[in-house]
Formats: sequence, structure tokens, C-alpha cells
Amino acid sequence: MATERYCIRRLYRSRNAYVHYDDFSFEDDWQLEVYLHALGLLIKHKLNSIIDVGCGSGRKLMTYFKNFDTLGIELPVNVARLQQLHPDNKWVTFTPDQRFSAGCVICADVIEHVVDPNQLVAVLKAIEFKFLVVSTPARDLLHKKWWRREFWGPPTNETHQREWTVKEFGRYMATHFAVVDHRVTNLREATQMVICKGAR
Repeated sequence: MATERYCIRRLYRSRNAYVHYDDFSFEDDWQLEVYLHALGLLIKHKLNSIIDVGCGSGRKLMTYFKNFDTLGIELPVNVARLQQLHPDNKWVTFTPDQRFSAGCVICADVIEHVVDPNQLVAVLKAIEFKFLVVSTPARDLLHKKWWRREFWGPPTNETHQREWTVKEFGRYMATHFAVVDHRVTNLREATQMVICKGAR
């Protein structure tokens, strides 16, 4: 059986051994523009709820969305810590069989950490939303010289399973969602962001 490529070029080598990424000790300084874009969508379209899939420490969710109904979705090990540290907020574990709804869903720099991104996509598809905001590093911005080994993987970040170029990620997301916008949001951090429209 052919190995799933997730719309990444055939010569690229992914990593297939999960390494847990713990961001509880880090400051709130990554993906800022992604979260602010989601905040802008909520305000512009008069929406009142947001779900952060792969919310990590939950800092950005609690900082930028204080006036909204929030839900953080994480791995069990992180949910236990979140519930202990922030018992007044709502935290649940990843599971594709639960049904949630929100005006906006954000999934910021999570998909590159997942061994099978289709499983994460299944979680996102199980949520009813008006907008979905997904970001991930752009491999062609991280490693601009395509002839170098780093461009063809595995990723130099050991917690990343794979990294998509802008074109590859746009194609992958379009196979699952109705993409309405795809842009590079931060050249320094090599961040690309896809905005998808939901059915509601």
C-alpha cells in the first residue's frame, strides 16, 4: 500500500515517530498574527465563540479572547494541567467523535506535529464552524534553497513530523475544506495561514 503523502512531493522524507512538544514554559510570542486574525474574524462577523484545537498552554486563548466563549482542545496530558492551572476555563481532549460548534476554530502550528494529519483533520471536520484558521511553517520559507538536504526533510525541528511548502499546504487543505484565503503571515517565522469557510 502506498504511503500517504498529504500532498507533499514524493522525494520529501517525513518523520514518523512522535515527539511531544511542551509549550507551557514558553512565552506568548509565536503565531500572534494568526490569533489576531481569528479575533478580527470574530469581531467583523459578530461571532461569540472560538475553539482552539491544540491550544498548548492556553495563554493566547485566554489573553486575546477574554470576551468570548472559549474552548481549548488538547492531548490528555495537557488537559490535566490546564484544568489544574485554569479551572474556570473549558478544556477537553482530542476526540473525533465529539461534536462541538463555534464561530471560529483556530489550529495554530499544530498540524506539523501530528504523525497522521488526517486524524487532526477529522477532529476539525467534527466541529461545526463559520471560519477555520489553520497555520503551519512554510518549508519553502524555512529552507529557501531547494537543493539543500534540509528542504527535503525530515524537519530540523525534531517535534515536527513534516513541513509543507505554501503550494503543498494549500493543495492539502483544499482537499478537505473550502479555502477562502491562504497567505504568508510572518516572513521571519515562516508562517503560512489558511482560512476556510464552514457550512453554517
